[in-house]
Amino acid sequence: MPSTEQRAFVDRLVAAANSGDARAWASFYSPGVTNHDRPTGREGMVRIFDALLAVFPDWKFDISEVIGDGPDIVALMTMTGTHLGTRSTPIVGGAIVDLPPTGKSVRVQHIHRYHIVDGEIADHHAVRDDLAMMQQLGLVASTASGDDISRPPA
Repeated sequence: MPSTEQRAFVDRLVAAANSGDARAWASFYSPGVTNHDRPTGREGMVRIFDALLAVFPDWKFDISEVIGDGPDIVALMTMTGTHLGTRSTPIVGGAIVDLPPTGKSVRVQHIHRYHIVDGEIADHHAVRDDLAMMQQLGLVASTASGDDISRPPA
């Protein structure tokens, strides 16, 4: 179970992300932060968040669970947003580049791992369900039968 301090940190981080202000969101990251093992820096995070907010201007996170002890925190979250913008710059692992806005809303599961040093995120990794997002946007077909393909056939 995370400490009260770790949960409060994630709550503040999510509040900044949900504010729609890329600089406020990036202020939680250290000036030398790595993102997916790539040197990104705080200004790089501002550019990433600006791009995400351009595509999904109503981007919101909802925290499901926070796990961790010590300097590492894992947060399970659901991201919601409406695809109203476009970007031409790819983001690490990003699935939407140069696609016209669909106007459709998405609900996407995220898992984020934050390594905290001196009260700032020094390293970040995330996993998202980009396939579900693309299906919700109508950009990738769902299974024709609607079956749950994650379970073996009966």
